[in-house]
Amino acid sequence: MDFLVWLLNCWGIVPLTDMLSMVSTRELVTEDTPENREQAYYDMAWLTENMIMRNRTHGGYKVLLDELWEFCEQFNADMVILWEHMSCKALDGMHGLFEERAREHGIHLIWVTHDLFDPSVVSRQGVRQQVNDYMRTVMQEEPVDPSLEILKDDKSW
Repeated sequence: MDFLVWLLNCWGIVPLTDMLSMVSTRELVTEDTPENREQAYYDMAWLTENMIMRNRTHGGYKVLLDELWEFCEQFNADMVILWEHMSCKALDGMHGLFEERAREHGIHLIWVTHDLFDPSVVSRQGVRQQVNDYMRTVMQEEPVDPSLEILKDDKSW
């Protein structure tokens, strides 16, 4: 599912990135010239090395916690949605630390449980419903487009 598009169209949440994005705060080669073509390969490799899920779930306390809030400040973000993969328990011990830091920074934090490889464990609608529940109960918000709150996922295999 295209979760970022759904967040925007259903709830009006403007997402900055997701866990599989290749995000950078430095400018990369964009002009197609013979000398830049080789540099583009290095730039793509750097982006892959620095994608959110790859480099933000490994690397210790600074990478996991400190830099998240630095990104929030840099991009003026007021909400973080953290994915909690059912099959990956590497960050379970960090739950309380993420929540504590979110409170310190005044940032809303939503935990979204999912199973990346098996939508029968947590359905796509189950993922969306966690956001729906948070937005309605905690944020006291109504969706921008209520018709998108519940979507048929019978072909989400």
